[in-house]
Amino acid sequence: MKKLLLNIAIVCCAFTATAQSPKTELYDLIKKLLTDSTGYENVGDWAVGQPKKFPVKWKADRIEMSDDTSINFFRMGTTEIMIKGKSFMQAGQPVKWSIMLKGPRMGYGSFSIVSSPLSSELQPKYNLDSVFGKKPFTATLIKSCDAKNISGYYYYQLKLPKKDIAFLKLSWVTVNGNTAIRIDCFDNYSKYAAKLDCPK
Repeated sequence: MKKLLLNIAIVCCAFTATAQSPKTELYDLIKKLLTDSTGYENVGDWAVGQPKKFPVKWKADRIEMSDDTSINFFRMGTTEIMIKGKSFMQAGQPVKWSIMLKGPRMGYGSFSIVSSPLSSELQPKYNLDSVFGKKPFTATLIKSCDAKNISGYYYYQLKLPKKDIAFLKLSWVTVNGNTAIRIDCFDNYSKYAAKLDCPK
């Protein structure tokens, strides 16, 4: 009987482990989402019908239309992210990260990654060096808004090896010592949608 219960417990643990979305390094996820350099303007592949293309648990295996013209079509999902090998917790639960791809029907041109809920383990004023570490990238800081700990952002022109140039906004909000961070990434065409007003 004990052996049977042990086998059931092992099977349940194995099932739970496979049901969880895989953890991925933030740098690696952004690199997967950026389009490859080909010398031409590209859009990203929505990966509909390709569940293993991105380490994301999608809400639906299709793209959806938005009333917001700056979004157009979108695809939403969740993922588990590490920053320099570290996962984040809040109230004993892993911090979940929401992801949204946005763009025309033919493919996405921008995406957003947002931590949820706010976590005491995340800090305000993350910049690219603090989230990418020693991974290969070059970046130019275009605009910053970091006078306050409560909210702000850094906005960069970013180049990863073999990828198209992107424009990345790394922002944060802190409430009662708990912080959420948000990454908005745009291609050259969609960067008009970047909101660059400083929080008041």
